[in-house]
Amino acid sequence: MPDANQIRKRVLLRTLGSPLVVGPFMLGMTALTAMWALGGRVGLGLFAALAGLLGAAGAFVTQLLFGGEKLARRVTDELAGEEAALAQKSLDALDQQLSTTDDDPRPETALRDLRALVTAFAEAETTARTEHLPAVVEIRARVGELFSQCVHSLEQTDKLRGTAQRLNSPAARKPLLAQRERIIAEVQATVKQLSETLVGLQSLGSRQGPSPELSRLREELDQSLAVAKTVEDKVQSLLNESLASDQQRLLASKPEAKG
Repeated sequence: MPDANQIRKRVLLRTLGSPLVVGPFMLGMTALTAMWALGGRVGLGLFAALAGLLGAAGAFVTQLLFGGEKLARRVTDELAGEEAALAQKSLDALDQQLSTTDDDPRPETALRDLRALVTAFAEAETTARTEHLPAVVEIRARVGELFSQCVHSLEQTDKLRGTAQRLNSPAARKPLLAQRERIIAEVQATVKQLSETLVGLQSLGSRQGPSPELSRLREELDQSLAVAKTVEDKVQSLLNESLASDQQRLLASKPEAKG
């Protein structure tokens, strides 16, 4: 969601840039400049400038009072669209990176499946029955969190692979590569779970009234989020330990090289 300060700042800038605000101010300043340049009555020019300034201030306040809410909604939609475009661009870059760094197609395939599922959940929200909509919106929010966790996990797989390549001994590379395999398997399991959750949501279309299925879906997504966060902490710890061990080995080998 766009930041409230960003929305407020852009609304103020849009309002200040409105012709109804800029026009009176410019007319007043133009009158003052003309009076001064032509040697006319400066007092009259100052009066015109003050009138223009007050007119601009009045138009600014009027715009905020009567059109501020509508403008804020439009600005919010614009910022949300910009954020979505930046997010898609970042995901495209990650897809390209995962596709080109090695010959393993599983990470990029999982990423593409996740992106398709997120789009499908958004479509399911727009077609949900009124009585199901609050729960569907909540499920979609959890899906968004889980998607973010999976994207971060896929980024970690690339870091694990890169770190393993920089290590010299197979013994040092083995735990990193093993953890990478576990993460990929976890992401693939999440893709499967989200697919099943989507099927569950779509099957609600013919049902009326509250459904216990929605509660079950929410609980399963909550459990998956907890697991994903635990895996993320373990990966970060493993990366830090491997880098520290590698640095220690390099430091220990320097005196031997000199001797």
